[in-house]
Parts: sequence; C-alpha cells; structure tokens
Amino acid sequence: MLSKDAAAMDAVAETEEPSATLSKPVMKRFAINVASLFSVHVANMLLPLLTVPYIVRIIGPERLGLLNFSQAYIAYFTLIINYGFEMAAVRTIAANRNDKELVNRTFSEVLAGKALLWGLSTIIFAAVTWFAPEFRAHLWLHICTYISCIGIVLFPIWLYQAMEDLGRVAMFNLIVKVLFSLSVFVFIRQPDDYIYQNLSLSIAQLLISVVALRMAIKRFKVTFSWPSVEQLTKRFRDDSTLFFSALMITLYASSSVFLLGLLSNAYNVGIFSAGTRLESISRSFVSLALNQAFFPIVASAFGQSREQGLRVVRTTFFPLLIFMLVVSITLWSIAPVFITLFYGKQFQDAVQVLQIVALLPICIGVSNLLGMHTMLNLRMDRAFFAITAIGSVIGLGLNALFIQRFGYIGAAWAWVSAEAYIAIAMYGYLRYKGVQVIKRESLQEAVAFGRERFSILFK
Repeated sequence: MLSKDAAAMDAVAETEEPSATLSKPVMKRFAINVASLFSVHVANMLLPLLTVPYIVRIIGPERLGLLNFSQAYIAYFTLIINYGFEMAAVRTIAANRNDKELVNRTFSEVLAGKALLWGLSTIIFAAVTWFAPEFRAHLWLHICTYISCIGIVLFPIWLYQAMEDLGRVAMFNLIVKVLFSLSVFVFIRQPDDYIYQNLSLSIAQLLISVVALRMAIKRFKVTFSWPSVEQLTKRFRDDSTLFFSALMITLYASSSVFLLGLLSNAYNVGIFSAGTRLESISRSFVSLALNQAFFPIVASAFGQSREQGLRVVRTTFFPLLIFMLVVSITLWSIAPVFITLFYGKQFQDAVQVLQIVALLPICIGVSNLLGMHTMLNLRMDRAFFAITAIGSVIGLGLNALFIQRFGYIGAAWAWVSAEAYIAIAMYGYLRYKGVQVIKRESLQEAVAFGRERFSILFK
C-alpha cells in the first residue's frame, strides 16, 4: 500500500502535464535521435543479414554457428570493457549538461576506465584462447572478432546519447557499415573464407569509433585528462552495481549461443542464431534504439522531480506494450517465409526458434521500461541487480537443463522464461515500494497525448 507521502506525490503527478518534459522541441529531437540510433542498429544487425543469403549458401550452418559463437565469446570481454560506465555516464551527463567540469571529468574517467579494462581483457582473452583447445582451434577467428573491442573503448556513443545528438555519428556509422558489409561479396568465395565476415565488422567498428571520438571532442568541446587513482577508484566503485547488473543480463541473454557451442554442436548454434536474428533486429528498435534515445529524456524528467519522471513513464507504458505486441505477432506470423527466404531450406529448423523468441519483444520491452527507465532513475540499482541476478541464475539453469535435452529449442524457451521472470519481478518490486507505473487511467491519456505528439512530429 502507498505511504501518505507517496500517495501525495502521485496525486501531484496526476495534475501535472508531461508536456513540459515532452515538449515539441524535445519530441522532434527525440524522433531524430530514434532514427539515428535505429540506423546504428540497422547497420550492426540488418546489414549482415542482407549478406546472409549469399554467405550461408557458401559456408553452411556449421560455419555460421562458429561466427556467432565467436561473437558470443567476445561479448563477455565487451561487457568487461563497458563495465556499466555508459549507463551511469548518460544518467549523470543528461541531468547536468551545463556543468562543463562534470562533463569533462566523466568523459575522462569513462575513457580511462575502459582503456584499463581493455588491457585486462586482452590478457584474459590471450590466456583463455591459447590454453583452451576448443578456442585455440579457431584462434584467428576469435582474434578477428576481438579487434572490435578496441572500437568499444573509443566509441563515445554514450556521450552523443547524453547530449541527445546522434545524427552525424549515426550517418557515418551507416555509410561505413554498408561498405564493409558489402565487402563480404568480394572476400568470401569459399567456405574457409568465413572469418572475413567478423573481420570486416571489426575493422568497421574501429574506424567508426576513431572518427566518432574526434567528432565528439570537437562538437562538445570536451577535454581529456588522465584521472587520478582516487577518481578512477570512485568511478569503479560507483558503477559496480550497474556492471554486475549488466553481467547478469549478459549471462542469461547472450549465453544461449555460448552454451550451445559448449554443450551441443555448431549446427545447433547456427540454427539458433538464424532463428533469433530477425527478433533481435525487430526488438532493437524499442529495446535498444528507442530506449537509448528515450533514457536521457526520462533521466532529465526525474532530475526535475520524481513525479515528473513517473508521469513520463506512465504515459509511455501502454503505447510501448501495444507496439511490442504487434511486433511479436508479426514475427510469429512471418517466421516460415522469412527463414526460407533468407536462409534457405537447410535452415527450416530455425522457424520454430523464431516463433518461440517472438515472445521476447513484449517481455524485454516491459522490463526495460520498468527497470532501466524507472528503477535506475529512482536509484534502485541494488534491487535492479538482485532481480537480474536471480533471472540470470534461472536462465543459466534452464539453459543447462534444456540444451542437453532439447538443443536449440530448449535454449529458446530458457531465454523467454528468464526474461518473463524479470519483467514480472520488476513490476512486483515497484508495487512493493509504492511505485505504481501501470494505471488504467493512463491508457486514455497516453492515446490522446500520443496522437498530439505524432501530429507535431509529422507536421
């Protein structure tokens, strides 16, 4: 039950309009940033997909599985390098853009922290890849994939995100990724050429990162100075909860491919990867592009007041839920046609995988709004970590159990089950703390508000 203070604040929130936070200029900037971020994810996910019909007919399901297994392996090092810096930096800078000293300090601490963690990751990568026979067997493939980690250190998309200025870097990202994605038609001519797929993506990521960093320094007039040991220690300590939360999310969301490679075979990895690719692209529009563009707006609203932030979240909930429901139904319906068209008849087993993971957009869209936008902005970092940690344990346990019995089908159901638990647990925790995000009366208001804002955008 809500406390008197919480009830009073909710009553105030009911009388406030979100128009101050979601004004015409903000919504137009938001639309530009959504389109820009979506182009980044199109480049990262859709462009490789456009080359799939050509590639898979040369390399086959097994080598496609090796490519995706290598990407899943390197994802753990990407996680270490990011550490949670980016989410914390966006949250800090978005609420304090005019504080030049704070922006410069955050910029320096994040780059320095990432550089140090890249050094640590490189040592771990070299040791594991060389001394583990199953990794050493594909040494050059993993090296080609790991090159992208240098780009992860340098790519300041978090700064562009916090400043709500993503257009230029997104356009450059799109052009470069198009060129490098098309290069596979030149370099992949026989099955053993498959490693060039990951190599081209890594080089593209590195090039984009260097140019984007130079543009950010010039555009936002930020300066880098190596932080003190005390500053770095504080940064690592303050962002540790977000890091462990991201670690838990990665363990259950990205480990399916990795565990399939360890507990099963490359064919199962290839089928699972083919079945989940379209879902990942579809979900990226909301769970990645839309969330990243929307997060600074919500952070700014919470910076004004708790009530204003919750008002924005409530206004967003029902439109998000309806949109993700449409996405899920569409994915389930087109699965047979899509798999046959893009992958060929040898990937027919991937149809069932895609129809299972079609449930993910709903689960992840809701959990992102409740967790990333609400819990993190309310500084419920520890509770966020605890829920994702339990979800990770559930996901890993179900993966270990289901993969050995059901292969790629078991991995798909394990992923969906973990995400469903997290969405339900986050809703339950917020209600327990007296934060009511979902209200029936918000539906009618969201429809009216959305109609008004869409009319503004299209004008």
